[in-house]
Amino acid sequence: MEKKRRGLQVYAIIVSIVAIVTFIICLSIMVAAIINRSDPMNSGYSRDDLSSFESYKLEKMKSISKDQAYVPNDEELKAMFDAAKTDKINRVMHNTKRDMIISSLLIVLSIVLFVIHWTIIKRYNQLES
Repeated sequence: MEKKRRGLQVYAIIVSIVAIVTFIICLSIMVAAIINRSDPMNSGYSRDDLSSFESYKLEKMKSISKDQAYVPNDEELKAMFDAAKTDKINRVMHNTKRDMIISSLLIVLSIVLFVIHWTIIKRYNQLES
């Protein structure tokens, strides 16, 4: 009977530790998502420089070769810049929303698991004393 109790205590302690580690990791992901959501233009990596239209235009003009048949005008470049900017914002908002939902669920699950298993540990410690 003592072996069974000791095994259950070890199991409860391991699950509690895993729950704490999961909580900490998910909390850091949640904080990063909140920070990225507050400034989507500066979060993550982007191939194009979307800080201003002028820098975007300069980058695109450098990538166009001299013998290329079609060179976009300023209106087309502005439309391309706005589309790239909107796409970046939408992508960041989607990713941060996903991260926040998943992290929230895992945080709640880790708290529930921790409380249940901590109660098991306390109950068996009271039985031993």
